[in-house]
Amino acid sequence: MRASLSGRLEGRVALVTGAGQGIGRAFARRFASEGASVGVVDINLDGAEETASLLSRDGHRATAVEANVGDPESVANGVKAVEAKFGPIGILANVAGIYGRHDLIRDQDLANWNRVLGINLTGTFLCSKAVLPSMLAAGWGRIINISSSQGLRPRTRVGPYVASKAAVIGFTKAFALEVARSGVTVNALVPSVVDTAMPRENSSEERLREQAQENPSGRIGQPEDLAALAAFLASDDAAYITGQAIAVNGGQIQLP
Repeated sequence: MRASLSGRLEGRVALVTGAGQGIGRAFARRFASEGASVGVVDINLDGAEETASLLSRDGHRATAVEANVGDPESVANGVKAVEAKFGPIGILANVAGIYGRHDLIRDQDLANWNRVLGINLTGTFLCSKAVLPSMLAAGWGRIINISSSQGLRPRTRVGPYVASKAAVIGFTKAFALEVARSGVTVNALVPSVVDTAMPRENSSEERLREQAQENPSGRIGQPEDLAALAAFLASDDAAYITGQAIAVNGGQIQLP
């Protein structure tokens, strides 16, 4: 069995949505390496099982769960499955998200709007609400949401995505105030371009290389960059940090 990286999440149970690939997988692996038992949740069960298998092969505790974060019943069942396996959830990472269809606002339809906000924003709300009772009962909890630099510096043709990610920041701040005296913290990460499959849906490798050169750090983000910060926010060391939107973007956007 591989020893934990630091042990600072030992005894904790984490649930990571969108953990079948990319940023979610990196979160799951980092939490596990810090000692947490991890519920690997994804709408794609094959991806979730692959991530859970990677963790298990490294000697960590993980279970794969299929769930649609935009559906209340599916979320409730997913939370129950993780808690039945490992016990009460103390760490939630709301990573699941989509761009949706790229188009001008005038050409966007309600179906695409609802789909994007349903996953990116409503999914964050539903998952947070589902795990909150266990956190309140324990007097300890960590909720980490994923926003985007586009929520602060929008670009065209992704209006639903921009709206959802800006709203995640507002939700994070409001929710953090509500639970601040309960031992539960709520924070949001604000990445720019990250080296995953999602930006490649509508960008070429050449454009990604250009974005790397445009970044003050000379590269685009890696999922592990976000996972390292998430592991800190999930620990006792971050007990006094809540309601924050934290930029993870190599200096591309500097928050006040």
